[in-house]
Amino acid sequence: MKKLKKRTIFIILAVILVASIASLGVVRATKSKQETGVPVKTTQVVKQDIESNIFTSGTVITKYHREITSDLAGKIKNVFVEEGDEVKKGDLLASLDSEDIEYELNQSQIKLEIEKDKLNQLRKEDKRNLETSFKNAEIEYKDKLKDYEDKKDLLEAGVISKNSLDEAKSSMEKAHNDYLFAKKKYDDADSLSEVRMQEKEIRAMELSINKKKLDTEKTNIISPIDGTITEKNVSDLSVVDSYTLMFKIEDTENLEVVTNISEYDIGKIKLGQPVKVTNDGMGRKEYKGTVTYIAPNAFIDKNGQGTETVVKVKIDINDKNTEFKPNFTANVEINTANRQDVLVLPHEAIYTEKSGEKCIFVVEDGKAKKKVIETGIEGDMIIEVIADDLKEEDVVILNPTEKIEDGSDVNVNMRS
Repeated sequence: MKKLKKRTIFIILAVILVASIASLGVVRATKSKQETGVPVKTTQVVKQDIESNIFTSGTVITKYHREITSDLAGKIKNVFVEEGDEVKKGDLLASLDSEDIEYELNQSQIKLEIEKDKLNQLRKEDKRNLETSFKNAEIEYKDKLKDYEDKKDLLEAGVISKNSLDEAKSSMEKAHNDYLFAKKKYDDADSLSEVRMQEKEIRAMELSINKKKLDTEKTNIISPIDGTITEKNVSDLSVVDSYTLMFKIEDTENLEVVTNISEYDIGKIKLGQPVKVTNDGMGRKEYKGTVTYIAPNAFIDKNGQGTETVVKVKIDINDKNTEFKPNFTANVEINTANRQDVLVLPHEAIYTEKSGEKCIFVVEDGKAKKKVIETGIEGDMIIEVIADDLKEEDVVILNPTEKIEDGSDVNVNMRS
């Protein structure tokens, strides 16, 4: 009986030993097979929100600003503002001495009244003289007409010759023409050359007076916008020319950033896109902005690295009372696209064929399975991936090379 038990135990141990050796062989065979595959690093497909941004920098300027010059040359009589003063549109900034202009204006107005009186006199005299000439011509014509009619009767009676009648007819026709001419001159009396010239002279004087009135108004230097006096270059009794910069006014409440976007990125920029505006000296403070202007043409920008074709873009800083000042440098982050709840992968997972086709390699049962994909929004580190049968948590090879083909054995030695 004891011998039978020992024999059974030996048989069981033998079976266990054989099974262990067989299992060890399978493990070694599997491990050997894996170690012969292409070593790869992998990552997993993730579903999340993604956004695309363009990062650049620019210069802060005031959205509304004016350089104030005088339309007239002259001497400053009074200056009413100082640098740093806030002004409203229509406020008086300074005034020029207007004494000479006002004197010339008064003289011109007096002369105009004299010339108007002269015009009225010309019209009266010409009308009276022309009326007299017209009446005399009318009487002369009637006399000549009667003489001609009388001689027609005398010719029929044989008292005068045909030649005498012809002479009477000729005199009558000349008198008729003189009468018509005098009548027309009388009717057109108000448009005669001397009167017209006087009227033109008066019109020229009126234009000159209107200009002097405008010049009088221009001696008051008025603010064209709301803003702050950021530059003042004149004082009482200063002499200015029409090109002298007197004041600079800037609306420091309404700021914008001017930046240049590369020709490769400008196609992504659209009016109305949201922007984050920051400054290295302001810590983590972020201000909201909006793209408001895209230049219609590009230009060549020269910098330390060479030249680049860029397009000017303007961004409104929507927030008021910021710490920004004109000429500060601003960092801008332009949000060009957003998608929610999409499949994404690191950029390193995308492989581009020589044909331009994009694909990824999913690891299934130790083999690489090629999937042709399309890409969507590109973030800083990740990119949206669109493909049939692609699922969240699928394992995808990073940095695939030409060694990886559809069906290749792979050895996953690390996951990111």
